[in-house]
Amino acid sequence: MSTKILLVDDEALVLATFGKGLRNAGYDILFASNGKEALEVAENNNPDLAIVDIRMPGISGIDISKKLHEASIPVMHLTAYDDKATLDQALAQGALGYLIKPIDAVRAIPTIKTALERAKDMLRLRTAEDRLSKALDTANVVNFAVGILSERHRIGRQKAFELIRSQARSERRKVKEIANEILEASDIINHFGQEDPRPVLNSLA
Repeated sequence: MSTKILLVDDEALVLATFGKGLRNAGYDILFASNGKEALEVAENNNPDLAIVDIRMPGISGIDISKKLHEASIPVMHLTAYDDKATLDQALAQGALGYLIKPIDAVRAIPTIKTALERAKDMLRLRTAEDRLSKALDTANVVNFAVGILSERHRIGRQKAFELIRSQARSERRKVKEIANEILEASDIINHFGQEDPRPVLNSLA
């Protein structure tokens, strides 16, 4: 599958010449001449990278970049200006770099390749962080549920965990689902001042 690059610029000449150079380098190029169009094309095509002119009429390049970042689409900028403050702002919000106009597509390719590699690394990192976050969330829920069963039934934590896991297996459900139900039942029990354990585990006695 070829790499998709969204090229955003209000100058038709830039779109034509730079776009042609990128296509010759083997990239699948998508075009947009304004911010609204850029966001629509991005939403419908999910490009691997967006190269956005920093000075755009209507929605600015910075604002386009921000919205693309929110959609997890990596961004580079095009600029004809040596505007350090604007470029620093773009880089601070996550842009992977910038290219100075007039652009030589052949010379720009190494920079674009580097940006694409960085984007892949960032995606791998986010995926790993998401998995770790979900794992920690599950561990916390299960630990709380184990503690509740251990205290209410005066049993060891390992036995409490085995009971939760056994219940999950018998119902062909996830351990976290059973643990969540224990937490919810415990909240209800505490609210009404009852001492009975949740019904789904009254076989523990």
